[in-house]
Amino acid sequence: MVPRYEEYFRNRGGVTPLDPLQFHLSHLARYWSRLIGVCRHLPTEAESCIDGDLGAWVAVGTMFVNRLVERADPVRELWDDYWRRVQAILHDRPVTLAEVETVSSAFESCLSAWDYDPWKSTPHD
Repeated sequence: MVPRYEEYFRNRGGVTPLDPLQFHLSHLARYWSRLIGVCRHLPTEAESCIDGDLGAWVAVGTMFVNRLVERADPVRELWDDYWRRVQAILHDRPVTLAEVETVSSAFESCLSAWDYDPWKSTPHD
């Protein structure tokens, strides 16, 4: 999964993001939106959703953002909390819809702290 995402980032059709962090945050927000939507549609299958492609894309997107968040970033503490929570739903079982929604909310808190709205910006602005 990671090599495919790295290839996607390298070969993005000549689009060069001005801010790699925002590029990955924008994509990660979309992955979370899709994952939450599917989990809400199939609430008893949250674990299967996490174990599928959407969970993998969230995991990989999270890893890429984690590499870009500086230790001195004021959002680092919130991000570290999100990181711990996402690792738990990716690796601990069982997983419930409520847990997935809590982790998604933690990600949204990070976006708010960065004052970044991925729905108003394109990933290559």
